[in-house]
Amino acid sequence: MANTVIGQKFQINDRVNKKVNAGMNIKTSSTPGIITQVREKLNKIGRPGYYYTIKWPDKRTSEHAQHNLTPVL
Repeated sequence: MANTVIGQKFQINDRVNKKVNAGMNIKTSSTPGIITQVREKLNKIGRPGYYYTIKWPDKRTSEHAQHNLTPVL
């Protein structure tokens, strides 16, 4: 089975939740944030990974990898 490249899932100003790994369960946080910046980093074999800076409602910002985020519907 070959690895497929997913690409960028989210855009600036998208609302997202952070996934919370709680042992066997994977939940999402209750407060959605807004993406303010997108950054592409290359891993050691040259494949891109997407990292997003998120602004939370309490004015904090944090950076998270794409696989840790889910869209707010």
